[in-house]
Amino acid sequence: MALALAAVALVFGACSSKDIRNESVATVNGEEIRVEELREFLGFRGGATPAAGIPAEKRKEALDRLIAGRLLAQDARAGGLDNTAAFREAVAQNEQGVWIAALFRKEVAAKLKVTDDEVKAEAKKLRAADNSLSGGEADLRAARAVSEAQLGKIEQDLVAAAKKEFPGTIDREMLQKIGKGKVPDNAVLASVGPSRITYGETMRTLQTMVPGGHGAAEIAQNPAMVERVLEREITGRSLEAYARKQGLDGSETLKYVRRDMERSILINLAAARAVSGAGQVTDKEIADAYAEHAQTFVRDGKKIPLSQVKEQIRQFLQNGKQRKALEDHIAGLKKNAKISVHEDVLAKA
Repeated sequence: MALALAAVALVFGACSSKDIRNESVATVNGEEIRVEELREFLGFRGGATPAAGIPAEKRKEALDRLIAGRLLAQDARAGGLDNTAAFREAVAQNEQGVWIAALFRKEVAAKLKVTDDEVKAEAKKLRAADNSLSGGEADLRAARAVSEAQLGKIEQDLVAAAKKEFPGTIDREMLQKIGKGKVPDNAVLASVGPSRITYGETMRTLQTMVPGGHGAAEIAQNPAMVERVLEREITGRSLEAYARKQGLDGSETLKYVRRDMERSILINLAAARAVSGAGQVTDKEIADAYAEHAQTFVRDGKKIPLSQVKEQIRQFLQNGKQRKALEDHIAGLKKNAKISVHEDVLAKA
């Protein structure tokens, strides 16, 4: 228990230059990957919880993916993808998310405080419910549970504070006109201060939420579904307005989040460019795959005709080609890269 709690104390202590979250777990062509980023990639919000309970091979796999991401982002910048209309458009679309994420990070840094007593109490409950848990495992699970509970509370409080200072309103009368007649794209459905949310904007949001955009037009005729989207948009705009009043402009927190967002966009652009040369699947490749896996294409004891599964096979093979093209591209980047993994830091991440 003492050793586990000592590790927890280190993790949840003040966020200083000695905090393990700030330590470099790897460098890629001189660019650092910090423990905090690895933890967040593994699913621990805020990077506050140690990944000690995650198997070493899973941590290594996650780090490999982060390294691949760094290489793709660097490759994208070298290829000028950060100076394209696609990049600028994606950055603009993610601006609200940057402010909200920076606000959350600021609040977490200031308010996330997990004490030994809280971990001990939670660990006691966990071991009472499952006496097969070792003391160390119970401590680690307890630290995560307490951390997640506090993170959830921080998030709830932020939303409440933002909505109180920047409340949103929905035009119920206009909302009820949806589905009964033509509502113009410029019709204002809701507002947050001077910010307006139009029907056209709501339609575009729905298209991004529905896979392939299929069915978005029909959903946009449903007042109840539109209201859900509006509530989400109101929350986002309230949080952004609130964030802009918290002294984040020019802060290291905002810069960090913005860099992370831009890197994600560059990774996607570089990956798309890499798979664009994968080549199209031919009819012969489809026929060969169909013949090779004939036992798979059977329904009720009867063989499913190729015509019924041709497009499924095509998509499967196309995904495989693109995956191979991306893997080959990353392998090529690794050959010419200077990569250092700090195994000692990875072990305690």
